[in-house]
Amino acid sequence: MLRINCLSLLLLAAAGPKAYAVVTVIVLDSVDDSALVVAVSGQKPVREFAAEITAFREKLTASKKGHIEKLLGKPARRRDGDYAMPVAQPRSFSMSGLRHADESENKDHSAFYPIGDSAGIEVWYKIDGESPVFALLYFRVDKAFPKLTEVKGKTTDKPAAPKKAPAATRKHTIDQNHWDKLKEGMTKVEVAELFFAPAGDHAPGTDYFTNSWGWRGVGYGKAFETLEWRSEKGRVVVEFDEKGRFFASEFFLPGRDPVTNVADRLKWDREQFEKLKKYVEDRRSAK
Repeated sequence: MLRINCLSLLLLAAAGPKAYAVVTVIVLDSVDDSALVVAVSGQKPVREFAAEITAFREKLTASKKGHIEKLLGKPARRRDGDYAMPVAQPRSFSMSGLRHADESENKDHSAFYPIGDSAGIEVWYKIDGESPVFALLYFRVDKAFPKLTEVKGKTTDKPAAPKKAPAATRKHTIDQNHWDKLKEGMTKVEVAELFFAPAGDHAPGTDYFTNSWGWRGVGYGKAFETLEWRSEKGRVVVEFDEKGRFFASEFFLPGRDPVTNVADRLKWDREQFEKLKKYVEDRRSAK
């Protein structure tokens, strides 16, 4: 069961300088099976590709709308089904939910910029209509496109023997119930105290790579450090901001990776990504 824990959907309207509102935007996928995308997201090749996409996105969104449109051209309509997101791309992000009382001043929007005839970039802009908060990559589906699917074994194949869960190496509280108790502003020391264990693997050999239970966040920003707590009961990935404070986390339950065609899909995605990067780099060089 996939659960999206959107603490960030809570609107904090109390008076005071620290009052804010954060909205989590979840992008629906019209091409791939979302459950399979989540299932493979913890695999090392997928995470490595995700880091490359993040670096590309952050460089692009460091500029204002005017510069982006000089680089990418004018926006156009994107037709669902014509484009697929790279399998390693995050399908959710957070942005400010604060609104002006006068709706005419609320200029937040998204714009899709076609990149040649093979790709596109969708940029989401903040309330000023000029400052980007996130960007999504899309690749045009062609005849060689390998939709992410689960690969069924042959009927004659013998089922794998169940794997016995390893025993914990120490007493801890690394589980879903304590993950639910993560609070805004917790330091690394406080998170370790919550789980009654330092970051690390406290049950080596447990299968829980991609069986995601849910994601939670209390703000938006850039992760400066990511730590993991692993146990026989689950895996917790925690992101900390530049001040060493918790702001986002994902919890994985024990489970085995589904057998998919993810290797073929990553190969196709990377080929399209290289074309996209070259296009953007060539445009930058020409400016």
